[in-house]
Order: sequence, then structure tokens, then C-alpha cells
Amino acid sequence: MAKSMVERYEQLLRQDPTSSVFVELAKALLEKGEAARAIEVCGQGISHHPTSTVGRVLWGKALIQLGRPAEAMEQFDQAISIEKDNPYAYNLIGEVLLQRGLYRSALPILRKAVTLQPNDGRVKLWLEQAQQALAGGPAPVFADLMGLEKPKADDDAEAPEGAQESGAAAPMAAARLRAAALGDTAKVKLAEGAEAGARKAGAARANGAAGAQAGASGAKGAGAAANGAAGAQAGAAGVKGAAGAQADVSGAPSAAGARAGGPGADGAAGATSRRTEDAGAEGDSASGAGAEGADSLEAAGASGAPGEHAGVDSTRDVADSLGLMNRSVPTRTSSGAELPGLDLSLDDEDGDQATGAAGTPPSEAPRDASGESFSASGEAPEGADAGQDASGSEAGGRDEGLQAAPPEGTSELPLLLSGEFTTAKPTIPASGGGLLGDLPPPEPTGAAPVAKRSTPVRPSGGKRSLLDDIPDATAQTAQVAAAKTAPKQDTEALTAAYEKELRAKLEREAAKTSFIARHGVKAAGAVVAVVVLAIIIGGFLKYRADQGGQTLNETLARTEDLIIQDSRGSLDAALAQLARAREMDESSSRAWALTAWTHALLFADHGMSPEDRRQALEALEKPGVKEGSPALVLTTNVLVADDRGREPARRALLAAQEDSTEVHALAGGLLLEAKDEKKALERFDRALRASAANVRALVALGNYYLVSEDFPQAIEMFERARKKSPEHAGARIGLAEARLALDQDLNAALADVAPLATDAKLPAALKGRQQLVHGELLAAQGKHDEARALLSKGAQGPLAFEFQLALGATGRAAGKLDVAQAAYEAALKLQPKSDEAREGLGRTLLDRDREREVLTRLEGDGGRKVALVRGAAYAKLGDWKKARAELARTRVNDRYPPEAVSWLALADAAEGNATQAREVLEKALAAAKRPRNDMRLALGQVYLRERAFDKAQAQFEEAQKDPRDYEASCSLGRLLLMRGLPDMALKPLTQAVERNGAHGEARDALGRTLLALGRTPEALKQFEAWQLENPGSAGAHKGFALALYHAGRRKEAEGAVGRATKLAPEDAEAHRLRAAILFAAGDARGGFSALERANRLDPKDPDTFCEIAHAFLRQGNADNADAAFAAARREGPDATCGRVGELYAQLPAGGRPAARTLEDLAARAPTTWDKAFARAAMARVLLGAGALKDARAAADEAVKLAPHEGRSHLALGLVALKQRQEAEAKAALSKAVELEPTDGPAHLALADLLVRESAELPRAIESYEAFLRLAGGSQEAARVKKALPSLKKKAAR
Repeated sequence: MAKSMVERYEQLLRQDPTSSVFVELAKALLEKGEAARAIEVCGQGISHHPTSTVGRVLWGKALIQLGRPAEAMEQFDQAISIEKDNPYAYNLIGEVLLQRGLYRSALPILRKAVTLQPNDGRVKLWLEQAQQALAGGPAPVFADLMGLEKPKADDDAEAPEGAQESGAAAPMAAARLRAAALGDTAKVKLAEGAEAGARKAGAARANGAAGAQAGASGAKGAGAAANGAAGAQAGAAGVKGAAGAQADVSGAPSAAGARAGGPGADGAAGATSRRTEDAGAEGDSASGAGAEGADSLEAAGASGAPGEHAGVDSTRDVADSLGLMNRSVPTRTSSGAELPGLDLSLDDEDGDQATGAAGTPPSEAPRDASGESFSASGEAPEGADAGQDASGSEAGGRDEGLQAAPPEGTSELPLLLSGEFTTAKPTIPASGGGLLGDLPPPEPTGAAPVAKRSTPVRPSGGKRSLLDDIPDATAQTAQVAAAKTAPKQDTEALTAAYEKELRAKLEREAAKTSFIARHGVKAAGAVVAVVVLAIIIGGFLKYRADQGGQTLNETLARTEDLIIQDSRGSLDAALAQLARAREMDESSSRAWALTAWTHALLFADHGMSPEDRRQALEALEKPGVKEGSPALVLTTNVLVADDRGREPARRALLAAQEDSTEVHALAGGLLLEAKDEKKALERFDRALRASAANVRALVALGNYYLVSEDFPQAIEMFERARKKSPEHAGARIGLAEARLALDQDLNAALADVAPLATDAKLPAALKGRQQLVHGELLAAQGKHDEARALLSKGAQGPLAFEFQLALGATGRAAGKLDVAQAAYEAALKLQPKSDEAREGLGRTLLDRDREREVLTRLEGDGGRKVALVRGAAYAKLGDWKKARAELARTRVNDRYPPEAVSWLALADAAEGNATQAREVLEKALAAAKRPRNDMRLALGQVYLRERAFDKAQAQFEEAQKDPRDYEASCSLGRLLLMRGLPDMALKPLTQAVERNGAHGEARDALGRTLLALGRTPEALKQFEAWQLENPGSAGAHKGFALALYHAGRRKEAEGAVGRATKLAPEDAEAHRLRAAILFAAGDARGGFSALERANRLDPKDPDTFCEIAHAFLRQGNADNADAAFAAARREGPDATCGRVGELYAQLPAGGRPAARTLEDLAARAPTTWDKAFARAAMARVLLGAGALKDARAAADEAVKLAPHEGRSHLALGLVALKQRQEAEAKAALSKAVELEPTDGPAHLALADLLVRESAELPRAIESYEAFLRLAGGSQEAARVKKALPSLKKKAAR
């Protein structure tokens, strides 16, 4: 790599020391040979990326370059330990070990690589070659370093006669040449005279025969032809005796080289042609240098003849083509048929090389292409020269396993494309691929110099030379000479004639044969090939089917995916996958580690089965598990630890530096248990960064947010968990709980969680939560009876406290406040300091209108929730000062909870600052994503105070959409009742009472609505129920008194109203009602006193002014009554009593126009008593106008509407009297006096009727006297006073 790239990588690494670019920088440095710097870079990079397999291998590679193999092996061990089942690491390390010739170390690595990738033929080949190398066979081969090339002959060249001989001899010659080179590299000499001889030959390129003759004579540089097939043949046949001659690169002639080509020289089979000028023409590359070749050449040159030194230095440039010959060499016959390859190799395990001086042969005899080895005596195999002497005068170092040299004149000769040979350990070239393919070759072994000798010497004992069995050059030379003596023209003519004749005969025979005869063999071969292929494919498919169609890596990956889903079903499936994985490789430490982790999860989350714990612990003890999977070992130990070992296991986990998603997720859970939320969240974050689909981490985070009441975040976590594991019970239950808290998607939540009730695989730890949320969802759907039945089952279990709270909430929602209160009290017994239980109890008491009991039972030392409830209690009692003090305790960072904001706004409105309250509430509602009902209700109340009825109604109607909000229905009903629409108010008020029968406001409004509609008995039932529910409620007693009053039960009403005023002495309405009851009871003085008290408590109440006006009318004081009615109109423009009273005070004036007005008022009057009042007034107006019939109808309607109202009967009596129906008049007037004993005008009307009958004269006098007593200041009083004495005298007679 260019230097600029190194600098660029260094710049990137300086900018970000944690970047993974350190790998590329280390590779670049290794290519430049800067191994020391590469080690430094790898060390720094791995400190940030401890799991980088490539980084570890590069580190080891650099250490090898520096000659530190022991340290390199340590890095390789760490690379494997990062992920024991990753074939990539095994491939890299196996490759580098093979490069270094460390076959015994590479063997287990390659076996593991083959196990992990059984279908990778490349790795299998490496394993087989490594095994062969250990057994003394050839070294592994990684690239094509040798080949055969058919020699090119010039057009005018004539093949020697020997060329017609069997082509099988040609590969034998190649084998001998190669074996000679490999077996005794030191004997390779630079035959300087070879090139010169080839040049002097002149026609060696053009005429192969001339080259052959030159080679046979051996006179001028014979033994090596620089170029051409003829030269190559000559070198093979005629230079057998030349001692390692090579053609010099420079091509300079050498006399010593010529002498070396003599018959007595050594190792001619090792000779190769070396030229730079004709490298392209020869097709032999001179690149891809290796230093070892040059060193070997130097060694050989140093020990050679004096003339050989001249070409040594010039060979250093061409030594780059050095490579390994340890591979099978394919050979071809002259006809182009491919012969079996020759397996030529050195014994690299022993490292011994044959040396010419000592004559030490290789350790073992290689075998020939047919698999047969030569005999120890040197007998040549079939095809060799029969007359050749195996122990004769051949050059030393011949290979025992090679076949005979090719006969002279053969037309084929293998070319040694590598150019040089070495006895060093094999080196894998970069073209072989892989990260470590560019490792530099190891240092050469340094072959000993070879001394020339004329006679071959075979050492006694020990190893034989690789060239021992090469045939004697003398015999070959003789054969060549004999062949040369034959006349060329005759041989060629005969050959041509024979070939022509043979072709003609073959054509005739082919024309006669059938298709089957011609192609039968091919067809049979094709059929056999198809059958064999089918068998192979069938066997492979069966193997894949037996293994589930998965390799070991695929099975383990599938297992990890199932484990991370963390459900009972997925864990059972993971165990099945692990059993299959162990069948593939029983020794897989990763499979055993995952087995331990799976059983630990089953033990911890699904039943605490001792069998799961036992299997988990047994799996941990399997070889390699603790070393290969430390993270899973730590987590498994925590989950299966007993009481004694639990704390040490947890400490070890929390202190571990393993960057594993399982470790971080479990550590986060432990830290949450220890209340260290910050560190827990950090661990969860690291777990999810390591694996975004870690279901255990997601569910744990969801539960944390659920407890923290961050429900949107909880929903997000649970939904992410369910995306990976849809059936995860914990995620389903948590999601339902979060949705319930936000009141979102309740139907979906119920449908999701309900089936878990019958799921046999539901963990025992989750059964309580499932039952709890199931019951709460049923209650939220309005199925309160089902919810209570379900929740009652868990009230005695481990979650008894939570179930009691849920029962309390369900009771409140169902309106069963007594049941709710009992549940909250039971919860408080379980946890007396629980703010949640105290809040539930307080709200239940508020629902029952027991505000004072709330303040008594909930002490002021509670938390924010308790303070909020106490503030609401004070607000309902109207003590706004104390309410503000309690609500101030709910503030956090100068912010109030929404409910507190609502109560504070109502406090502002009650204290006269309604405008500010309205603005605050409007802004809060506008800013809220989901406006709260309590804010809507508060704003509606403020609008109501401002008499903005339409706006108030809109807020109440919006809040009423929540079917569980009884207060919204109550407020809407009360507003409608206030607006004179009792018929429309009936429905929402009925709903409110159904939702909360103890809600006093709803009961009161419903009772008044029923009274307004004239349904007095039903109203009485409502007030009675309220009174029974809350005996201490002043409102209940007041309402009950009102119903009794309108029912005509005045005595009972007096007692009820007395209790009401006692409980609420500041209640103006109670005093006003008491005044009406006292007047009806004949206590005019007490009635006036009560009215005065009511008027002082609420001086602007229009109903109080109306009642004052009626009191004046009872006295016959029409002027004062008219003023009081006017005051009522002033304070309540829409008050029916005020508008009717103004006309009533002017009786009998008004006429028809007044009657029509009164009729309209009667039609729009909100209550029956107001309607009756209007009808009675209309009857009297019509009576004064003389319309007796219409007056009678109006009077009858008034009595019908208010049968217990004295005014109605008074109007009927006066009309009947005018109609001369004295009996009916007498009854009606008598009833009027009975109902209104303090009504002076009624006594006067009755007295005027009775006085007509002498028998009724005493009663008449009594009535007159009552009139004077009650209305002595009226205009009629003078008349009565004047007539009364005479009447008394008359009655005395």
C-alpha cells in the first residue's frame, strides 16, 4: 500500500483513537514490513475493540514476522476465544500455521474449521494436505506454482525419431527434474556456459535436432538449453551428467560452465533455464520473488566450480519467481492426453535436505503417479530404461519415487514455471487469498554446499537422496545417438504413409459401426456419472434433512434467536435446537454454554425446577465452556445460585468486564433491585446497544417505566419487545397495564391479556399480574361483577395488597363504595404507610361525601397524593384557606398536578376572582394533549358562576363522555335543572346516581328534579337513600325535609330540617326551608326569624326574597310583598317566583294581559310549585276579570300541581265561591287554612264564607280573629274589626 494510505489511516486513527480503522493501518504496515509498528497499532486498537478477531490475527502475524511465534500463538488463542464457533478465525489461524509449516499445530484448528463449515471444500483440502504432510507426504499447496507447457517447434524443425516414442516418458522426465531440484537444492548451479552454448549453437531455436546434438555431445555448455522445445529436450536427454547447470541470466559464456556440463557432473535434473530477455516468450514469469531462492542460489554458487560464481549475483533479480513445488504436477502426452498428476513434495517436518557433500537423501521415498514406490535398490518402474543401473554413475540426489527419464527425442518436456526451488518451509503466496496470504516467507534452511564428484556415492544407512533413481545419462546419451543415426527422411516418409493408411482404415470402420457402437461407451459413462451425482446429491440432502437443513453455525444462530425471545415456547424450541447442535458436534463449547443459559432461564422464570438447575450446572462443567463463554457462565451462575452463592455470583456479575448483552441486561435488573436506577439504566442501554432485540432488557425497562408512571415510555419498550417476541407473557401483561393507566386501547389490551388466563405455560410469577390486570380491564369495561369475582380470588395471594387496591378501584367504579372502602382498609392493614392505599380510601370517602372523615383518617404527614385528597376535602367543605395550604404541598418545582390546578381555580372563583380562574383553566386545557375531566368540570363551574350557561353546559357534556365520570353527569344535570329543564336533567342525574349512589350532589339534584316534575314519592326515596348512606350529611337531611314538605308531611319535615340546620348552621337554604315549614306549622314568629337568618347568610338569594314576599302576603302587606318580589327579580332575573309574585302582589288587578303573562310563566316554570304559583295567580287574575271558567281551570291546575300548597286551594275556593259553589269553596278554603295556618287572607276568605251560615258563625268568628292576629295591618282589618263585635253578640244568643 502506498505511503499516502498509511498516513491517511494514521490521521483517521489520531482523530478517533477508538476507530476500527486500526485494522487497515496494521495491514498496511505489515505490507511495508513494519511489523513492530503493526504490533503497537494492534495493541492500541484492541484496547478499544477487544472482540476484534482480525486485529488479534494481525497482531500474531506481526509477531511471527519478528520471530516471536510463542507470543503469536497467544494472540491466536485469544482470537479463537472471542467466538469459538466463528469459522473465520479458525480459517485465518489455520492458514498462517500452514504457511509456517506448523502442521501438527494446524491440524486441530483445521478440524474445527471443517466442523463449523462442512461444505467448504477449500478447508477440507487444507486438512487433508496437512494430514498427508504429517504422514510424510507433500506440503499443502495454495497456488499454481508449476505447470506443463507444450514446447513450440519452428515450422522447419524436424522432430527426432525418439519423439515418436510413448508420451508417458515425458512426465517422468519432468518428475525427475523437479525431484532433483527439490531433493538437493544446493546442487542447483548457474551454468554460465549454457546460455553461451545455446547462442553458439545458432540454430538451437530453429532446429530442435541441432540442439539435441549439442546436448548429447556436452561439449559447449551442454546440459541446459536457454529457450525452445528442442533446447529443453536436449537439456533433459543430453545433460544428465551436468552438475546442476543453469543458464546464466546475463547469458555470458563460461568455460567453467561448459566443463560443468560434462558427463561426470552432478544433478543435471535440477537444471532450469533462467533468462530475463526471453521471459515473455517462454511464458515463464520472473516475478513473485522470494528471498529464499536467492539465498539457495548463493549457497549453491559458493560451493560450485570456480566458473559458477559469475552468474550467482545476477540471479537475485530472477529469484522472485521462487515458489513451492509440493503439489501434483499435471502432465500431458504428445497427443494432448492428460496423465495422472505427480505428487512431488519434500518432508518439511524433519527439515532435512539432501546435500551433495554428505550425500544425505530425503527421509522417505515419494511415490510415483500410480502410487507405487521404487525399490530400495533403485529399480526403475515400468517404462524406464531397462539397462540403466540404479546404483551406477548417476548424479547424486536422485528421487527414488520418480519414473524413468523420457527417451531421447520426446516432443514434450515439463517446464518448471517457478524458476527456482528451495528447501525452506512452504510459503502460501498472496494470490491464494485470505487475510494472511501476504505473510513473507520464512528464513531458508540453508542447504549445505555440494561438492562435485565423478562417481555417485550412496551413504550407508540413513535417508536416500531424492535423485538416487534418475537413470544414467550415459545410457540416455547412447539412445539419443542411436536415434540420430537413423535417416530422418525415411522415418518421416514411413510415418506419414502409415498415418494416412491408418486414418483411412479408421474412417471406413467408423462408417460401418452403429451409433451405439460409436457412442455406447460415452453414453454408459454419462449414465454412470448421473447415477453417481444423484447418489451424492441424495446423500447430501439426507444429511441436511437429518440436521434440519442447518449447519452447526446456523443451528446455534437459530438457538440464540429463540433464547433472546425469552418465552417458554421459544426456550423449549431452543433446547431442541441445542440437542441437534450437540449431535453435530458433541464437543461444541458454545452449544453447551447456550444449553446452560437456557436451563438457567427456565429455572429462574418457569417453575424453579431442580432438574433445570442440575442440567444448567452440568452444562457449565463441559470442556471449554467456562473459557469460551464467560458471559453466559456469569449469568447462569446468578440465575441458578443457591442462597449461599447468590451474593458472590451477583458481585461477580456486576464486576465483570464482559461486553455481553446478557450480562448487561441481568446486571441492570440487579441494580434496579438495589435502587441504583442510574447505573441500571446505563446497563440496560449497553445491553440494547449490544443487541437491540434483547427482550429481557426491553421488558425490564418497560417495567421500570411502568413503576415510574412514565406510561408512554413503558408502552414503547413493551411494543419493541413484542415485535421480537409476540407471545412474551411479560411484555403482553406490561403493555396491558400501561394502556390501562393511560386509558388507551382497552379493548385490545383485554383481548390480548385474557387468553393468558388459560395458558399452561404462563410463568407462576406472572399469574398474579395477569389476573390483576385482567380484573382491572374488566372493571374499566364496565363489567364490574366479573371483575370483582376475578379479583377476589387473588386477595389472599402474594399480591394481596395490589388485589385489594384493585378491588377498591372496582368498587368505586361500580358505585359500591362500602365495598371499596372495605378493600382499601384491608390494603392499609397490609401496608399501613402506603400512600396509594390512603389515597384510595380518602377518595372513596370523598365519593361518599364524608369530607370530615377524610380529614380525620388521613393524617397530614402523608405524601403528595394524600395532600391532594385532603385539599379536595377542604375545598368541598368550602374552607378554601386550608385547601390552599394542602394543595401547596403537592407542588414540585413550582408546578402543581392538574387536579390541584382545578381546585385552586375553584378557590379563586369562590373568593371572587373568577376571571383569573377561568383564564388559568382555559390555558391549561388548551395546552393539554388530552384534557382532563377535572379541569373541564372546574371550568364549567366557573362559567356557571359567571352565568355563562352555554359554555358551562358544553364543558359538562364533553366531560360526560367518560362513562365512569359521575361528577360530569351530575354537573350537567344540575345545570339543566337550574335552567328550568328538569325533564332534560333527569337522564344525566340518573346516570350519575347509578355510577355513584353515595354521591350526595347527584342524589340531591335527582331528588329535586323528581320534585320539580311532581314525582314526590320517587324524590323521597332518593333523599331517604342518601340519608341512610350518609347520616351525617346536612344536605341529605335538608333534601329529605324538602321532599317531606312537598309531600305534606310537615311535622317530619320540621324534624329533618332541624337536623340539617344543626349540621350546617351556615346553610341559607336550610334556614329558608325551615321558615317555610314553620309558617306551614303555624309558627309565624319562628318563620320570620328563620327567614331573617337565611337572608343574612345569603342576602342575594332570590328564593329567600320570594319567601319573604309570601310572608308579607300572609300578613296582608301587599306593598312589602311587592318590594320583596322585586328584589327577587333583581337577584334572579329568571326566577319564576319573582316574576309571578309581582303580578300576584297586584291582585286582583291585571286582567287578561296579566293572565297571558302568567300562563307563559307557568309553561316555562322549572318546578311544579312555581307552576302552581303561576296558575293560582292566573286564576285570581281571571277571577278579577270575570272569566270564571278560565279561572276555574287555572285553579284546578294549580291544585293538581301543588296539592299541599295553601295558595292553590285558596285560589280554587275563591273561584268556586264566585261560581256560587259554596260547598266546594268551603272545602277548598278550609284546606287552604289547614295548609297555611299563618295565612291571614286565607282565614279572612274562609270567615267570609262561613259567616253566611249561622251554624258556622263560631268558626267564622274564630277565623276572623285569626285574620286579625296574623294580618291586623291589612286594609281588610278595619272591616273585620268593625263587624266582629256584632258577630260575637249574634253568636252568643
